[in-house]
Amino acid sequence: MNPVSHLTTALISYFQPHYLPSLVYILEKGGYSVKRFLKTYWQTQDFIEYAGQRPTPNTRNRALVLFVMVGALFQALLGLVVLVYGGLHGVAGSMPIGVALIISYPFVWAHMLALLYVFHKLVWAILNPKIAGKAWVCGILESQVVRMRAAHQFTVIAVAGSVGKTSTKLAIAHTLEPTRRVIYQSGNFNDRLTVPLVLFGQTLPNLFNVVAWVRIFIANELAIRRKFFYDIAVLEIGTDHPGDIEQFAYLKPDISVVTAITPEHMEYFGTLDAVACEELKVCDFSKQVLVNTDDTPAIYLKKHKVLRYGIGTTGYDFSARDYKPRDLSGGDVTLHLQDKVNFTAHAHILGDQGVKILLAAAASAQLAGLSAAEIQKGLQEVKPFAGRMLTLDGVKGSTIIDDSYNASPAPVEAALDVLYGTKAPQRIAILGNMNELGEYSQHAHEEVGKYCRPDKLDLVVTIGADAEKYVAAAAKAMGCKTMSFDNPYDAGVAVREFMSDGALILVEGSQNRVFAEESIKTLLASPADANKLVRQSAYWMRIKRKQFGVPR
Repeated sequence: MNPVSHLTTALISYFQPHYLPSLVYILEKGGYSVKRFLKTYWQTQDFIEYAGQRPTPNTRNRALVLFVMVGALFQALLGLVVLVYGGLHGVAGSMPIGVALIISYPFVWAHMLALLYVFHKLVWAILNPKIAGKAWVCGILESQVVRMRAAHQFTVIAVAGSVGKTSTKLAIAHTLEPTRRVIYQSGNFNDRLTVPLVLFGQTLPNLFNVVAWVRIFIANELAIRRKFFYDIAVLEIGTDHPGDIEQFAYLKPDISVVTAITPEHMEYFGTLDAVACEELKVCDFSKQVLVNTDDTPAIYLKKHKVLRYGIGTTGYDFSARDYKPRDLSGGDVTLHLQDKVNFTAHAHILGDQGVKILLAAAASAQLAGLSAAEIQKGLQEVKPFAGRMLTLDGVKGSTIIDDSYNASPAPVEAALDVLYGTKAPQRIAILGNMNELGEYSQHAHEEVGKYCRPDKLDLVVTIGADAEKYVAAAAKAMGCKTMSFDNPYDAGVAVREFMSDGALILVEGSQNRVFAEESIKTLLASPADANKLVRQSAYWMRIKRKQFGVPR
């Protein structure tokens, strides 16, 4: 096609029926960013390429399409009226004005769409100052991270997944620390606001503390300009809603680890397909992706190039084999890494989940360039973490397995396997509500209840309404003795009264309205060990007192 014909075709494309809806499609495709929309619009030479492309048929997009179509139609009709009226009455200049109105409507309403969205964002920011302020702060922090990545050479390891993110992040960081300069955050900094702070070694101030944020921005700018101080950053990236993971694309991780694809935040995701789509977004912006394929359905990996890890002999790039548990001290396991690097390591974290965490740490370390000797040295530092299969001494010579940080069916069942496999004169399971599972909640709780074995458990104690209604009912149907409570304090007292010498007690639960870690306090041999429990800060204790009152 010669240049004249090509130009003619391109101009005609502005007046095709698909043109106006394609504007909204471009806006949506760019994440409703006005800047990206205008950039794409002015770089598009021929809008025929968008023929057949339509925006997602939701309320917002329908309103935007209606806006541009009605506006363009009004402008075109206005131009026609000017032409006709001017022609009939001999009005000077009516012809060029009318023609200009008619032929310019594609360009005018593309930019009117952009202006509408700018106005919408301005009004929204006025009505939602906290959310708008957070977005503004996040934008500054993310731009600083991008410039830091450009100015300095360091490796970014990001950990995503439905469960086990924090444990895996800490295991990776501790494996790297003996031989590399590593920056990470030991708590739960995993959202859009907090992740950039980790890279600069900053803590989180109050969102409306303007002075603190200005200090952070200045300190970050100075950090970008000075000699760098770490080799590897290990970050946890979380999601509560569809689209959250994509917000971390600016990190450009060298290695991303996906710990599992299991039900999470189902009130927002609805289906496991949606969870998988969200968590595996890391494949779009990471150089290498390491996936626990034992806990990720194979169907979700067909379109992605990933490295696989898990327990077994075939189908893995990194595998763990021949696990030999040693009661509650963990167990020995043989790790098979790439380049025929094989060795035996001790997994201090209990159960199969502990083995997978250790394997993820070893695999990440090898991908980050550590030698076999360096990996073996680092793995010795991987120990149980607060609220994640940590053993504590209890009254009457008992042992408590504290897995109270969070709960979902797969990890709870894995923890029950550890309980079942450990010799003890008495076994008790304290099982709290599993929160944020939406319509999947009943099935999930019943699944855990059915996993309770009367030949392995002397008592099942539940905390929370769903745990009582579904877990306790299913466990009772299996033949288990059960007790149910609406708060962790009463649950702890009941267990203390029931337990015998040498009992083994597993504690599982989520956060709000559960806080199963509080049930442990009554059971500890040393009250000082309460400092080893999760969520003991003044902030969390205020929430607990508000929900449950002062414990009796």
